[in-house]
Parts: sequence; structure tokens; C-alpha cells
Amino acid sequence: MAEVPGIPSRPSHSLERDISQGSAGSRHRAWTQVDAEALQQAVDNIFNRAGESLLGLSFSLTIADPRLPDCPLIGCSTGFATLCGYTMEEILGRNCRFLIEPVPSEKIDSNIRQHCRDFCKAAAMNQDYHIPQEEREEWMPVGRAGDELFCYQVNARKDGTLFNNLFYLKVFHLSPVLGDEVPYIVALQTALPEGKKDLAELARHTRILDQNMAHVKSALASIFFVATSMTRDDLGVELNDGFQTFLP
Repeated sequence: MAEVPGIPSRPSHSLERDISQGSAGSRHRAWTQVDAEALQQAVDNIFNRAGESLLGLSFSLTIADPRLPDCPLIGCSTGFATLCGYTMEEILGRNCRFLIEPVPSEKIDSNIRQHCRDFCKAAAMNQDYHIPQEEREEWMPVGRAGDELFCYQVNARKDGTLFNNLFYLKVFHLSPVLGDEVPYIVALQTALPEGKKDLAELARHTRILDQNMAHVKSALASIFFVATSMTRDDLGVELNDGFQTFLP
């Protein structure tokens, strides 16, 4: 496999040993610590190049499957575990709401929560989503595609401490089989020390963000050993797309 800018070469046995043949010829593989470390190294390499344009923040990534019930997280980088204080085993298989459930109700942005729900539903149906014009906030970038969502929410770490979390949601179409790409929600996440002040500054640098996310997509393709595509998959396909279901 050719090297992808931003991600280190991996041992030749890493993915081949993790993938096994399932029923009806489908391939299933579980997210591993090796995957999490490789993804975080790619994120660090990619976003460190942005320098002060992205406020020198430390970023991490999560991957969710909107076609599964409750849109569970099926993968994450090690930086996300560091950000929230949970282990990878405690993270996978859960909807990301576990970070907001301990937060006092007066600190929760209910509009953003609803936007996230609507975005995930749209992604599952291969539809674009745009925040209604009357609900847009001043910091939100304009003229953006319908396959992304900028979010800001107060979250709680495992130890109960609160932090201002930016999570930029982007739909990537991935599959181990060329032509069978299906949607996953990749979320770029970071703590914002200055809250919405930092958010407004980040929103001014969407060109750099777009360039970096293109590199992230290439890195994911390398880590997953999958093909990426801009095409939309038909509705109602079976979930034989290379990932083990992490539901209880």
C-alpha cells in the first residue's frame, strides 16, 4: 500500500491479521489500539502544519456509524480518550451523548443537540443537512456544504470536569470494497479554552480546515484499508462494510 501524507507506514501484518471473513463473505474487523494510535499520529501530523491559524489546539477524531441504531462510535483516535478521560473500551459502541449527560442542564445548548440529531438522521439517509436560517448563530460559517456541521457544546470528562468541546462533523463515504461506499460521520474534536471566542476564530479558517480534512480522509483510507469515494450508496444496503457492530 502506498504511503499517505501525514500517516506513518504500518507493519504489514497489522490490518491483515485484524480482518476476518464473516458470514456471506462479509468482512468484519474491530477497531484496535493500533488503529487509534495511527489515526492520532496522522491527526497530529496534519493539523500541526496549520500552526497559529488553528490556534495551536490539539485535535482528535471519532468515527460514528449513522446507519446503526443510536449512531454509535465505532472508532476513535487516542487523543479523544485523552480529551474525555475514558478508555477506548468505554467509548466504542456508545452514542457520543455520554459526554453531555452529566452536564448541568443550564449549560447545555439544546439547539445544537437537535442539530446533531438531525444531521445524523440526514447522514444515515444520504441526505444533506443545513441549519435552518432562523437558528443560525453569528459564528457559524456561511455557504458550507450540507455534509458537515460545526458544533459547540459543554461536555463532561469521566472525572466530572467540564470543558468547551468543538466537534466538527463531516460525512465520509468509506468501504473495503470499491463502489460499495457508505456514510460514516467523522468528528474532529478539541477543547476550546476561550469557548465561542475561539470558535469564531476557527470558523475564519475553513479553507485550512477543508485542506486538512482532505488529508484526514486519505489517512482513514490507509488505516481502514478501504476505498473512499464521493459517490452516494443506495438506501437500504446491508451493513457488510468491514466494521464490527459495537452494540451491546
